[in-house]
Amino acid sequence: MTNKKVDITRYAAEQSGWPTDDKNIKKLVPIVWCSTRKKIKGGLRLTDEGFELLSKTITFHRIRFDSEVDYTSQLLIRLDNYIDCPWYINRSEMYVTDDHLAIQLVLFSGNIAKFTSAKAESIKKSLTSS
Repeated sequence: MTNKKVDITRYAAEQSGWPTDDKNIKKLVPIVWCSTRKKIKGGLRLTDEGFELLSKTITFHRIRFDSEVDYTSQLLIRLDNYIDCPWYINRSEMYVTDDHLAIQLVLFSGNIAKFTSAKAESIKKSLTSS
């Protein structure tokens, strides 16, 4: 199994003209990603530097929040588990690379707390019905 973070980091470095040998990518991964843990799904939250690097090579969709978000660690953990594409968040907006996810977030009016609650409820229902 390949590491999605390493693959995306290598692509962004290559597009930026940076060295893409394993040693340099290993140094770059903790600069780009908030968490360097390998996960099968999720875990693709970007740091400020990572967002700046990837936004030069990958298209992001911006989702504006109606009001500033006071996000908690639980909310960030849920987002990290449910979002399976590179993403970045600040207090007034969020950026994702997945078209379908961007539409879902817009339909929730950028209310990420409601979005994560709905995702959690959906997963809970699917587990109890099977």
